[in-house]
Amino acid sequence: MSQEQRYQQAMNRGHTAAWDQEWNRAAAFYSQALEEKPDDPKALSNIALALLNLQEYEKSLQYYLRAAEVSPDDPLPLEKAATLYVHMGQAAKASKLSDHAAELYLKEKNADKAIENWSRAVVLDFENLQAHTRLAVVYERLGRKPQAVREYLHMASLFQHAGRNEKAFEAVNRALQVDRNNKEAQQAQMMLRSGKMLPKPARPRGGTGPLEDIKLPQQPRLSAPKEPAESNLDPIEEAQKEALVTLARLFFEQSSEGEVRTTSRRGLQAIMDGTGDLAFTKNADRAKIMLHLGMAVELHTQGDSDQAAEELKGAINAGLDSPAAYFCLGVIQVASDRQESAVRNLQRAMPHADFALGSRLLLGGIWYQQGKYKQAAERYLEALRSADAQVVSPKHADELRELYEPLMDALSREKNEDHQKKLCENIAELLVRSNWRTHLRNARQQLGDQENDSSPIPLAEVLIESSSSDVVVAMSTVRSLARAGHLGAALEEILFALHRAPAYLPLHIVLGDLLVSKDRIMEAAEKFGVVARAYSSRGESRRAIKMLQRVVEMVPMNLVSRQQLIEHMVAFGQIDEAIEEYLKLAEVHYSMAEPGKARDVYNQALNLTSQSEKPVHWQVRILHRIADIETQSLSWRKAIELYKQICVLRPDDSEAYRSMVVLFFNLGNQDQALKAMDQYIATMNESENSDAVIRFLEQLISEQPGQAMIHYRLAVQYEQVGNISGAVRSYDVAGELLLEAGDKAGGAEMIQRIIWMNPPEKEKYQKLLASL
Repeated sequence: MSQEQRYQQAMNRGHTAAWDQEWNRAAAFYSQALEEKPDDPKALSNIALALLNLQEYEKSLQYYLRAAEVSPDDPLPLEKAATLYVHMGQAAKASKLSDHAAELYLKEKNADKAIENWSRAVVLDFENLQAHTRLAVVYERLGRKPQAVREYLHMASLFQHAGRNEKAFEAVNRALQVDRNNKEAQQAQMMLRSGKMLPKPARPRGGTGPLEDIKLPQQPRLSAPKEPAESNLDPIEEAQKEALVTLARLFFEQSSEGEVRTTSRRGLQAIMDGTGDLAFTKNADRAKIMLHLGMAVELHTQGDSDQAAEELKGAINAGLDSPAAYFCLGVIQVASDRQESAVRNLQRAMPHADFALGSRLLLGGIWYQQGKYKQAAERYLEALRSADAQVVSPKHADELRELYEPLMDALSREKNEDHQKKLCENIAELLVRSNWRTHLRNARQQLGDQENDSSPIPLAEVLIESSSSDVVVAMSTVRSLARAGHLGAALEEILFALHRAPAYLPLHIVLGDLLVSKDRIMEAAEKFGVVARAYSSRGESRRAIKMLQRVVEMVPMNLVSRQQLIEHMVAFGQIDEAIEEYLKLAEVHYSMAEPGKARDVYNQALNLTSQSEKPVHWQVRILHRIADIETQSLSWRKAIELYKQICVLRPDDSEAYRSMVVLFFNLGNQDQALKAMDQYIATMNESENSDAVIRFLEQLISEQPGQAMIHYRLAVQYEQVGNISGAVRSYDVAGELLLEAGDKAGGAEMIQRIIWMNPPEKEKYQKLLASL
């Protein structure tokens, strides 16, 4: 192998401690080559790469800039320099270089790399109009319509905010030319026509786009890659990686060029921007949180864990409420032997699915070191249950978790510390290792339960000596008796079994089922509530949710249980389900004649929608319900404002427009009523949906039969679709109403429109017109 080949191999391997020496030699080798040929772009780039992997970023940047200068048509040095500027926090320079690199890639006809660099440019500077423009054109030429429409809408927003409304309309019209049925483009057009400001472009939620691809030594990725089937990390390291990804994502979603969103942003704009309050306490200081959070991520990247912990504590004290932050802080505190603090933070992180396994392993380790072997063994066994369920088929996962219950019950009664200690050591050895999933699968194969569709055997059975077969037999007996209709005998058997295993929760669940069968609903609900609290105390949010769902299904008015259900769903990441429960809770308050409390609950649900995968769907539903409360409370103006928000979110929402029109008429504001009506008609006519317009107007007439202008607009629609008899009938009614109101000119116009259609009774209308 030649010396240059050896250095190229070092460059391909990346930054590791073992190769630092090779990187230094590579830098020296190419520096010597540079002395012979000072403007050699290859040597300049290779020195820059070597310095990059030695983490000498400023020197690396200078060499990349020099390479770009001597090779002005090569986009690669510019692209690399841009990533270094990102790392150094100089976003403006990074955006400018990314823009330049994109242009060069386009000259090379490399559209994908051009898009990648322009995307980075707009992420770094979301008001970079040139980059948005180039992206829109390239996406359109490539046939990538959704992306093209998005960029044209970003352009429209930037033009409008700069006072260039004509250009804004041009950009929106271009978006509609690309995709005439695009709802966001139609919405933007409506907002421009009504003089409303379009939301400014914001960094995409759920990640930072092309910034995710920036790879610097020890630089954390800013969004979670899909975990491979097997990882070289142990469960604790996997959870820590996920936690860092989550914190970095939170930082980049909330920050934009040093400008932090504040808690004062509310209403429709906050909804459209996707801001939410899930990671923050009520009185959080977001600016302070973002300052501490950015420093924490950076310090952790640099290996300064102690100072990173201080920054995380600062963020939490300022109002950050994130399981990822608690887990990261707990990991650092474990490493620095601050065990009491670590326990508090890990227990707060444990309910979240991403950090449950890692938290339990760490807590077990802490209590093992403290000699609290029973507590440690319980946490380790919970960790094994969670891990074991991950490697069996999904259809067996719930059953396997249940089979751990007798083992956990037996452990709770275990007095032998040696047995407890040995169990901790066995589980730690089994799980705290790389390739742990493969190791677990291999262990399961030795149990012989993978060859058929039979019930899985818990791995814990080979790690503990105590037998719980009597409890399993009792469960089988109870179910057999219940199926045979012998409920009394089944109840006696279950109570007897509970004397032997009082902490075995599946027995309590079966007891609850028996109580339901005997129509003792309140007792069953109370039993399921107790089981839910027990699962919750163990950090088993998924199972607590299942129990609480049964409670609220049986006793819908149990507000405490429903609130607990919502909290568990949010903690477990079941956002859509939590929103649905919020709506049910609000309905309960409304049925109890508590509209104020119902409104408060709806607003809580509204704050949660930004975390949903379908935020507009939920926002429209919730705003409709709040508007209905305001209408029923005779707060008509408040209701109108809510309906306006709905119409912006969903321009084809006929119910919102209809309600708004009726309220305007009720307030005596005919001009605004007609304006809202015309807005909906124009939207529907643009999408060639005349049937929807006719249904809308017919429904309005049923509620406001004395409004001549509604009949007039319905007549126009009938005429446009060729329904002459309907048009004549509606013009006739409109004319009659106008004449009754003393508007002879308006009545005459309606009659003249009838005559122009040449109906069978044309002569009668001509005489009537002459008489006027």
